[in-house]
Amino acid sequence: MVQRQKRTLLSRGRLALGLIFFLFSYVYLGTVVKPNLIYRGFGTLITDIPVFVTGWEFLRNSLSVPGGFVLFMYGLLSQGYYYSWLGALLIVLMALCLFELSRRHLAYVGHPDSTILPFFPAIMVVLLYNHYEHPLAICLVLSLGLLFSLIFEKVPVRKTTIHIAEYCLMAGVSYWLAGAGGVFVFSLMTTIYLLFIRKEWIAAVFAIPAVVAIIWILAEYVFHLSLKQAFLVLIPYTELTTDGRGSSKALIVALCAFVPATVLLIFLWRTLLGKYGNADLARLRKQKARKTRVVPVLPFVVLVAGLFFSTDRIHRQIVVMNSLSRQGRWSEVLALGERLPKNIYNIYCNHDIDRALYYAGRLGYDMFCFPQKPHALLLTEEQEESSMTQLKMCDMYIELGNVNLAEKLASEFLATEGPMGMVLEKLAWINILKGQEDTARIYLNALRKNLVYRDRADSMLDDLKNGFEPDQVAFIHRIGSYIRRDDNARLYKESVVEMLIGLLRQNPGNRMAFEYLMAFYLLAGDLEKIAENIGRLSDLEYREIPTLYEEAMLIYQGIR
Repeated sequence: MVQRQKRTLLSRGRLALGLIFFLFSYVYLGTVVKPNLIYRGFGTLITDIPVFVTGWEFLRNSLSVPGGFVLFMYGLLSQGYYYSWLGALLIVLMALCLFELSRRHLAYVGHPDSTILPFFPAIMVVLLYNHYEHPLAICLVLSLGLLFSLIFEKVPVRKTTIHIAEYCLMAGVSYWLAGAGGVFVFSLMTTIYLLFIRKEWIAAVFAIPAVVAIIWILAEYVFHLSLKQAFLVLIPYTELTTDGRGSSKALIVALCAFVPATVLLIFLWRTLLGKYGNADLARLRKQKARKTRVVPVLPFVVLVAGLFFSTDRIHRQIVVMNSLSRQGRWSEVLALGERLPKNIYNIYCNHDIDRALYYAGRLGYDMFCFPQKPHALLLTEEQEESSMTQLKMCDMYIELGNVNLAEKLASEFLATEGPMGMVLEKLAWINILKGQEDTARIYLNALRKNLVYRDRADSMLDDLKNGFEPDQVAFIHRIGSYIRRDDNARLYKESVVEMLIGLLRQNPGNRMAFEYLMAFYLLAGDLEKIAENIGRLSDLEYREIPTLYEEAMLIYQGIR
């Protein structure tokens, strides 16, 4: 009776600990990490794009490829990150799922009362999101692999032939749902159990080779993939599942290896304990009983300590600045930029700061108050456009009036990454600016299938039918007057300076093109070009000469 009461109290204590742990995780993720910052980092700071659209066609296409179910759920659940409260809830539920699967595997190998070990996968998930990574895909892959291995172990099949058939069937299904990553987790766990529980040595030896053969057969005759593609679908440590810094990749490795390694170590430890006498075993049990009084608080302590020591405040500022720039909150971008340490240089941050300075009317005054490099102005450092460059420069080229180049970048992004809502909206606006309203409607109807952008698409379709608001009409007319009509606008072979000069030739009133041209000359120290273009100030109705231009002219006059 006393023993039962102790077990009940211990069980209630563990339940209370779990509730506190996951409630704290939810509050921290929702108020400190803020998953909406991760959502606005899709395609830029987080280069993989969780694409999702409503409709049976997208579901059918997803399920026609290996790992399609995981990719479908990855895209669907990622839309919830648009709202911080919902994103935090989804992360906590994912962590809880890994906690429960880990607990059940530990219980299966004879550790039903393990207090801290099942919390480690949940801790690693929260720490990864604290780094502003998005490991949802690998969490789904890992969860399905662990779930399938539990199902396989629980099914009561005695005949060897039926058992082998069941294994092959489940391996094929797990490959279809979770790709190579899911089937390898399933196969690894099953191999460990075959070795240490079932003692089926021959089956254990052939388990992984059988999975390799199954993947090859499915790739060759069902999914029509090359062998390389077939074995890289959703495996851990690829770009989709690990797209971050070294510490984040180490956490991904630990997350994927935790349950298999822990189960294997338990079996090895038991083998070692088999060599002890009864007195030694009794002494070890007493030590374990004393430790259980301290262990229950460890998960919470480990989580808090991990969050404290792993938080990178500078990286968080960069993530926040990216989010603010995506929303066009330029005054807040500048305020955050002023708080960044002067020894920190990030080309994308500086690009956003320069845009914010322009919108604040301070580019010609305060540009050198921040670290500057010529490549930051229009992100010309990379030989080939990354998704980060494509999305940011899309906005820049639209504002400058080079909508043909903006359309090229957006179309390439759409072709390579899929129908991301933000890109469909940009393509709709580009076609509105070019007067191609029927094409704009095509993009907006596609945008209506996006859960987050659906209302925005309906609003724009209504505006196309009934007329835009006065400020939108002014924007359309202003950018329309900037659009170049010459052949060079379609060649995309001119330099940045030539492009800006061409935009000014099209419309001398293009203030943004002028200020960015002058910024390039300032960074290059080309005083003569500054002097040649200073006369444009009167055409653009400047009330005074910006300080940096004035200083450049004084130096130029002094050295002539």
